[in-house]
Amino acid sequence: MSDLPDLHTHYDAMWDRAWPAVSSGDVDCDTHLAGGLDPRRGLTLAARPGPALAARFGALQERLLDADPCQYRQPGADLHVTILSLFTVTADYAPHLARRADYAAAVRAAVAGLPAFDIDFDGITISRGAVLARGFPRDGTLELLRARLRDALRASGLDGSLDQRYRLVTAHSTLLRFVAPPHDPARLAAVLAGLRALPLGTMRVETLQLVVNDWYMSNAAVETVETWTLSGRAP
Repeated sequence: MSDLPDLHTHYDAMWDRAWPAVSSGDVDCDTHLAGGLDPRRGLTLAARPGPALAARFGALQERLLDADPCQYRQPGADLHVTILSLFTVTADYAPHLARRADYAAAVRAAVAGLPAFDIDFDGITISRGAVLARGFPRDGTLELLRARLRDALRASGLDGSLDQRYRLVTAHSTLLRFVAPPHDPARLAAVLAGLRALPLGTMRVETLQLVVNDWYMSNAAVETVETWTLSGRAP
């Protein structure tokens, strides 16, 4: 569909920005992960990969950790695709969570009548802080859902921190975060380059979860607010 975001170009641009630094060992180390549980919270609508895709993600993570075992592997229970962050993770989350019922009502309105949809995962991209599996939605359902969510949140006066960091257009899943400079940057760079176009499989998005979460979607921090099953017809 011509109106879908050009995600190949987007992911390639991410790679091109980060590659000179990451390939030389100049990574952005996550200091929060070294400090124990993250006390910050946000509210996110998320989807989870099924067992087969999660296993492929796990195999890819093993190859990354074989190249550099000191980095942080996103645990299998924490793997996800962010549909939309309804408010960005923050230490001052209490005022937002006091309106969680309003947030849930906005999501309920946005998902009504939408069908399940597919995201194809093909290779990886990188930032200076992480390695991401590249997701490519097959049709415009994800974009429509995000547009509906943004409209519903604005109509309810809940858009104060919406898209605060950047406007989300991708359908990626974070696999690894850098917590230390690579011991062997050349070896890690070779593995990253070899995984850049590796086919990973398809995620069928049939269920969506509205969750309270920390920055990492850590299983220990996640609290499910509401779950929806997509069962409508294609728009």
